Amino acid sequence: MTTRKLLPLLLALALLGACAPKTAPVSQMPTAQAPQWKPGDYWIFNTKTRSPFTMSERMEVAQVEGEIVLFGNGDTSRKMRLDKDFCVKESMGSLLKYTVPSGQDAYIFFPLAVGETRSFQQSTALSKGTQNYVNTVIVEAAEEITVAAGTFKTFRIRVNKKNDTGWSGTYMLWYAPEVGYFVRVVDTQNNIAELVKYVKK
Repeated sequence: MTTRKLLPLLLALALLGACAPKTAPVSQMPTAQAPQWKPGDYWIFNTKTRSPFTMSERMEVAQVEGEIVLFGNGDTSRKMRLDKDFCVKESMGSLLKYTVPSGQDAYIFFPLAVGETRSFQQSTALSKGTQNYVNTVIVEAAEEITVAAGTFKTFRIRVNKKNDTGWSGTYMLWYAPEVGYFVRVVDTQNNIAELVKYVKK
């Protein structure tokens, strides 16, 4: 390969490396308890994903009594509903809309500790019909990660999803107890959202 062809390739690789978040292993992380969200808490991301937790760039807590409700970008029709165990009951994002009539659509569970694994079953109502899923949530490691909002100690969580049609996919999520939310999300289509700003009331 000539130098003229090699230079653009090296430049592209360098730019990709510069955009990737910096991570480092954390030797010990205390067990994390469930966050105490309040109406008005919000998290802003650099983009949206298919994940209900980053279905819009801005995710704001609207309600915590009875069930938990977050609105995306201030739009009351674009919302995520959770039960008290933080399992998703409804996600009305622009990339994916669904409800969970039975079971638990779990992406996280508390208390969080490295090495913990849990499996959940659910039926999900999509526009193309109801499908049954098994979610396996694995708290893989403790990592320090740097995103636009800062550097945080996180739990790296893998969610393996499989439905009765044979489809399977994986979500990767980095949950920061300090933030009370995810600071990085990679969905099953490899869309990536990273935290830019957050406010806790």
